[in-house]
Amino acid sequence: MVKVLTVGPLQENTILYIDRETGETAIIDPGAEGERIIFSLENFKPKCILATHGHLDHVGQVGFLRKELDIPFYLNKKDEFLIDNDIFPGFAEMLDAYPCPKPDFDLKDGDIIEVGNSKLKVIETPGHTPGGVCFFDEKNKILIAGDTLFKGSVGRTDLPGGNANELMDSLKKLMELPEDTVVYCGHGPKTTIGNEKKTNPYITGSYRLKLW
Repeated sequence: MVKVLTVGPLQENTILYIDRETGETAIIDPGAEGERIIFSLENFKPKCILATHGHLDHVGQVGFLRKELDIPFYLNKKDEFLIDNDIFPGFAEMLDAYPCPKPDFDLKDGDIIEVGNSKLKVIETPGHTPGGVCFFDEKNKILIAGDTLFKGSVGRTDLPGGNANELMDSLKKLMELPEDTVVYCGHGPKTTIGNEKKTNPYITGSYRLKLW
């Protein structure tokens, strides 16, 4: 089960990935409004904090949640250089971000994160950032894509560590997933792999991916 919390001034999607049978929950991309995230856990059992990448609007509350909930933090270590990078002056202050700790565990391609009886497979998808990953629930056909893929668009590549060619390779990898896979994006509405294959101009070739 997936619960989406849209938080902060950039309207970032924090994802609660919940195993229905046990209530165990992975908190994915807690970017802002940490107290609201904790309140939204209700009677669920938080197990871990996962980040699709290291930008502050996705990890701004990791420090707060790790302290309050005493659960481990997972991030691809290629993105460690981003967790204290303001990107532009005042970004952390705008997000009311907490200092982000270094990850307890390094996420790598093919890793399996067990959440109760549910499983998330790590897919490395560099391009938006060097250590960007997506989380795929193969059984339920759910993809948590962070900022790699949006409905009708893709993640920008002009920020530190961005690489347009790597992003295109990552998108090709995602397009190999089943077309009825539901995609939860880092910002904006959800979509499906099939819909993006048919309509996303960066995937169909209508637009040439550039630094933007």
